[in-house]
Amino acid sequence: LSALPLARRPRLVSTDGEFHSLRRQLDRLAEEGLEVVKVTARPVESLAERLSAEVDERTACALVSSVLFESALIVPDLRAVAEACTRAGAELLVDAYHSLGAVPLPLAAEGLERAFVVGGGYKYLQLGEGNCFLRSPPDCELRPVITGWYSEFAELAETTALGDEGGPRPVPYGAGGARFAGATFDPTSQYRGAAVFDFFEREGLDAELLRAVSQHQVGLLIEAFEALDLDPSIVALCDDVPLTARGGFLALRSPRAGALRAALRERGVATDHRADVLRFGPAPYLTDDQLRSAMAILGELAAGS
Repeated sequence: LSALPLARRPRLVSTDGEFHSLRRQLDRLAEEGLEVVKVTARPVESLAERLSAEVDERTACALVSSVLFESALIVPDLRAVAEACTRAGAELLVDAYHSLGAVPLPLAAEGLERAFVVGGGYKYLQLGEGNCFLRSPPDCELRPVITGWYSEFAELAETTALGDEGGPRPVPYGAGGARFAGATFDPTSQYRGAAVFDFFEREGLDAELLRAVSQHQVGLLIEAFEALDLDPSIVALCDDVPLTARGGFLALRSPRAGALRAALRERGVATDHRADVLRFGPAPYLTDDQLRSAMAILGELAAGS
């Protein structure tokens, strides 16, 4: 964000369905006078089209998730947003956090070669905290204001205070993604990440297999939930969409989402909730019987509400 030409293009376009890391940052920038446009995330089927329509010559960047964190719905046709940004001379940032390890995101096939992509391996890839990334386009030459000394790490031996003409030397940046680097960090989680990826490779856990497992598990949860035939005023599916339109978890809407999450925890079922949305996030190491048992416990708790 600090690398964008916000003085000339003081407009950022996003959605009201973004995770709090982006939501908070955009809200704070809006307090400082930037124009922040948030397109309604629902219905997701037309989100890309509506987001694209808001991108104009005053827009510095469009920012959108590939899978929405609250509902697990996949945002279709991000290519349209990328094309709108290209036409307007704006950048595109895609938050792929809820795609990684659950929904393949082939950048070339989706028309996202020119996009910035952020994500992390904490949610589905078992990498632990501290393993996040920013993917930048190959020929990116942006000069972020908020940066760290690692951004010129490779050039430090040649760095001088003066430029060729004797005046102040422009602040240098490293090649490729180094221009966005921060400062000294704790690398411990990188070793964990390397070990996990070695394990995935040994076990053949590639993106396609992980997607197949995820779809099977989410589909099983939906089938088990629907069989409960619960009062929809107590708990209901958030969205009636095909299984292929869902990401790696099942979202249920309930006015008692927080209380249900706590009660499930007492019964040994780990879930989480966001406001009135209760989220079941299965992992490849869970068995079908464990998933059915979890949903049966939800049925008991909901029926006793």
